[in-house]
Amino acid sequence: MKMRQTVLPTLAMSIRTVVAVLCFVTLYLIGSQSLGHAQGQNGEYLLKAAFLYNFTKFVEWPDSTFATSSTPLMICVLGNDPFGSSLDAIADKTIKGRPLVIKRLHSVDRVKDCQMLYVSPNQLTQTAEIVPTIQKAPVLTVCDAEDCAEAGIMLNMRVVENRVQLDMNLDAVQRTPLKVSSQLIKLTRIVKRNG
Repeated sequence: MKMRQTVLPTLAMSIRTVVAVLCFVTLYLIGSQSLGHAQGQNGEYLLKAAFLYNFTKFVEWPDSTFATSSTPLMICVLGNDPFGSSLDAIADKTIKGRPLVIKRLHSVDRVKDCQMLYVSPNQLTQTAEIVPTIQKAPVLTVCDAEDCAEAGIMLNMRVVENRVQLDMNLDAVQRTPLKVSSQLIKLTRIVKRNG
């Protein structure tokens, strides 16, 4: 009986390790795909939607973020939605047993209700208002415009030579109660906030 008690935790740990490695490999492979293989802007945002989905696998939100164990994980888009139906394709997925919900916002009033907030390029002029609003909240902020991580957004999916590369404002992440996997951090270029 004692051997069985020792084997089960070891087996569970091995399974978690395999799942973490698979998620890491998936994110790496998605990131190394050339946008040249994707068709136009629709292909670019299909790829970026996959990034948003995979980010959820590398971030832990505090249990207090969710009302119940089945409360959805909400990915919000603030401003113009460049994803279109690409983002809707991930809406039927589940993350750690939680359904994924996509919500489109037109003002910063409801951003604290989100677990992940994509800030559209047309809203980046409001970064000075957005960042303080959720600075210590369990909201992962993401953008895909030049220098948006340096402006205080946590993750930037920038396109370099037809490939998506990631910038992370680690200081912005560390001010929140979010736990970001070291595997994701290794895939990013760490940047500091300007000013």
